[in-house]
Order: sequence, then C-alpha cells, then structure tokens
Amino acid sequence: MDTRLTTFLEVIDTRNYTKASKNLHITQPAVTKHIHSLEEEFEVKLFRYDGKKFSMTKEAERLESYARALQKNYRDLVDGFRASPLKKIRIGLTKTIGNYAYVEELSRMMKGRGNDFAIIIDNTEMLLDQLRNAHLDFLIVEGRFSKSEFDYEVLTEDLFTGLCAPDDPLAGTVMDIEELGKSCLLLREPGSGSREILEQKLRYKGYDVADFKRIITCSSLPLITKLVERGVGITFGYESILKEEPNLATFHVRGISDRHEFSLVALKGTGGLDLYYELQ
Repeated sequence: MDTRLTTFLEVIDTRNYTKASKNLHITQPAVTKHIHSLEEEFEVKLFRYDGKKFSMTKEAERLESYARALQKNYRDLVDGFRASPLKKIRIGLTKTIGNYAYVEELSRMMKGRGNDFAIIIDNTEMLLDQLRNAHLDFLIVEGRFSKSEFDYEVLTEDLFTGLCAPDDPLAGTVMDIEELGKSCLLLREPGSGSREILEQKLRYKGYDVADFKRIITCSSLPLITKLVERGVGITFGYESILKEEPNLATFHVRGISDRHEFSLVALKGTGGLDLYYELQ
C-alpha cells in the first residue's frame, strides 16, 4: 500500500502531524511531504487549520473512503497468504445485538461454516472506528452512523422502549416523559447507540438524562438488565431483549418509544455486505 496513504490515514486518526509522525516512526517533515505529494498529485487541498482547529476537505473525505477500503483489502490479501484456506471472519456487534437480538442468527452462521470467527461486542462508536481501520469485516449496529461513509443495508427493526421490573408500577403503562422525573435511570456509557438514541429523543422533548432523579452508568448491558429486574431502576432498550430476559417488563413513553433500524455496515468497496449474505 502507498506509504503516503498510510500517512494520510494516520493524520486523520490523530488529527495532528506531530502525533502521526511519532506513531509512524518518521519525521514530521516526512509527514508533511507525504501530504503535500498527495495534494500535488490530485491537485486538491486535503486538510485545513483554523487556528488550532483541524478539519478535512470534501476531497480528503473522498480519498479517505478509498484509502480505508484499500487498506482493508491489502490486509485481507496478506492474511490470505499467511493463513489457512478458510478465512477468519471478523464481526462487530453492538451490545444489544450481540448479547440479545442476534444470538440465534450467530449460532446458525457458526454451525454452518468451517471458518474461524472473531466476534467483537462494543458500542457503536468504537465499532465504527475498528471498521474504519480495517479490523472488522462488517458490523451489525442499532446506533446512528454516517450513511454516506459506509455501505449499509437495513436488516430489521425493533421497538425501542422503557424496561422495568415486572412488579414496578410503570410495567405495562403508557405515559409522558414528565412522569419519569422521580425514577432512577440505568444508562449505558457514552458512545453507546441506545444511549445516543435516548439522549436525542430527550433533547427533542426539551429534557436531558440529568433530569432524572438518579443516574447509574454501566457499560455492561447484561448487568443493567439484571439490576432493572431487581428493581434498582429503569432503563431504555429494545423489545428483543425480553427474548433472553423474560423477567423484564416494558412501558411506553410518548415521544420516546419508537421503532429503530438494525443495520448491516461495511467499508465501501470491500465486499463486507456480500460476505454477510454468504454466511446465511
């Protein structure tokens, strides 16, 4: 792979020429030379600085998409030469999908193939970063992502709603957001797709997670559901969670409870979507 493109991607990842040079073990003038060489070849400007604020041009975004795909395809080629004839398949899943919604489908995939699999379960933001860096073949996510940056297809939809203990007074009810102010909210970590959806819906209604009486943040979705089941508080998530956690109940909040997409996501030009369907 062209070393200039490697430098270009490192500058994007670090948003800093000095940090890029340290990570690549080259001098800062060499980084500058690589970027200038690309700009001269394509006759475009790639980066801009407004004071200390770093930004990419539209041309840089277009080149990034190409370079990420090239990087992944090159790594796949190297791995193919070094590995066994059966490729290791690397899948990224958000926590709701990996722990609950797609367990049965994952089982079918793995039983029907002789390939090695690497399953990474993380929040949407972290998975997208790994995909950009060609460490994953495809993702299945429920969070928001740039649809212009990736190849994607909507696989299904699920109801995003309130979850509580069966004996909670909220169980089975329909209410307005104002009625939840005295509740303890169990919440995923920043970067989580389900947290982002909840925060956006609250903002639209003029509220914030800080408006709840008490907040408990936890990166483990299974732990959150167990705490909710035991009456510690409420949370928001997908109805499919109840398949694996039947001791939970749902409640609906006007303006919050709604159906959301689960999407298959891959780097453009890498065949990640096709790989997913080959596994079916």
